[in-house]
Amino acid sequence: MTPEQMLSVLQKSDTFTLCLLLLFFSGALLANILYYRTLSRTMSTITPSLRPFPPGTIWLAFLPFIGTLWYMVYVVRLSLALQRELVKRQLPGDGAIRVAVSVVLLFLLCLVPSLRLYAMVPTLAMWILHWYRISRYHKLLAEPNYLEVE
Repeated sequence: MTPEQMLSVLQKSDTFTLCLLLLFFSGALLANILYYRTLSRTMSTITPSLRPFPPGTIWLAFLPFIGTLWYMVYVVRLSLALQRELVKRQLPGDGAIRVAVSVVLLFLLCLVPSLRLYAMVPTLAMWILHWYRISRYHKLLAEPNYLEVE
C-alpha cells in the first residue's frame, strides 16, 4: 500500500477505524520495545569479552532505513555470542541461531512486495518463537550458579 493510498483510506475512515489503527500500531510499538529490551538484557548477561556489541545498541533498530539492517545483524550476532557463552559455561543449547536466521530470512521475504502477504504469518510466528527462546536464554544465564554438594 502506497502512502497516498493509506492517506485516502484514513481520510475516508470513521473515528472507530482510526482508533483501531492507533491501538494496533501502539500495541506493535510496545511489543517491539519489550522485545528489544529482552534482546538488550540477554546481551548484558553475556561475558563482556564475548559480546559483539554493547547491549544498548539494539535501540539503533528504531532508526529509519538502517535500523532494519541493524536489527538483522544484531539478532544473528547475539545468537552467535550466546553459543560461545553457553560453551564457555558448559550449558546446553544452540543460542537460537537457527531461529534467528529464520527470522531474518523471513523478514527479508516480507520486504519483497509480491511475497509480503505469504511471509507475514510465518515471520510473526518465528519472531514470537525467537523472543521466547532468547528470554529463556536470558533466564538461564542470569541465574546464579550454585555448587551442589552431595
